[in-house]
Amino acid sequence: MKRRHPNEVFHDLDFEPGSQRRYILNVPTNYDNTKPYKFILAVHELNGNDKEMYSQKYYGLLPLSNDTVIFAAPNGVNGSTPCSGTQSGDGGCGWPSGNNNMQLMDAVVKQVTDNFCVDTNHIYATGWSYGASMSYEIGCERPLGGPAATATWGVRAVANYSVAQMSGSCKPSTSYPVAYYLSHGTHDSVLGYSGGIALAQNWSSADGCTWQTPTSVTSGTHVCTKMAGCKAGYPVEVCSFNGDHTPFPDSGNESSSWGPQEVWTFFSQF
Repeated sequence: MKRRHPNEVFHDLDFEPGSQRRYILNVPTNYDNTKPYKFILAVHELNGNDKEMYSQKYYGLLPLSNDTVIFAAPNGVNGSTPCSGTQSGDGGCGWPSGNNNMQLMDAVVKQVTDNFCVDTNHIYATGWSYGASMSYEIGCERPLGGPAATATWGVRAVANYSVAQMSGSCKPSTSYPVAYYLSHGTHDSVLGYSGGIALAQNWSSADGCTWQTPTSVTSGTHVCTKMAGCKAGYPVEVCSFNGDHTPFPDSGNESSSWGPQEVWTFFSQF
């Protein structure tokens, strides 16, 4: 029997000696402890925080989920100090390597799966900018079905918005595929478009796809390319959009961007 918690609440988590971090949790309003729920980890960008993820409805996915998903947004660190701001956003808060970030993800997943009915075959990670780098790392280090010595959980799919490899240096494993989605602006002035495409190519290789350079948008708002030949159930999709550095292409706002629906459609395949 899984415990019932309030719908939306901050949690302080002691996950290693001397390590305390915070995350915010959203449980469906009609939560049924006999029904396994999908679970999405939403990872904030530099200068963001868990409160901002709540304010942004977890990159706009909450309204689309129709009470079928449990969401958690872990909090990063400022240098080596756990972020603790309670406003939407927190200056300097990010995901530098060497700060037990993956162990934090392990602890968040364990606490949520210990207390709620989670479909552990359908855990996803998503993030923008520095959060994209961290969620890329999650997919790389915690793939579903990965070595038991590494972790007892793994992600089925990852969705990145405007990514570069900043939180680690691993490459996806060809032995443990993870479905992968990327949106990246062709005029990104913070994390270059070509760098994001290179990381998508890493996933294409790991997932057995036939790599083709994604079509770059030349007119209209965006164009999406689906790689061919991927391992069954492990697609790779890249959406190129005419814009700068944003998790919400076109409008910069979750309520009027095409981005959240594309990601929800991608996750809903599984």
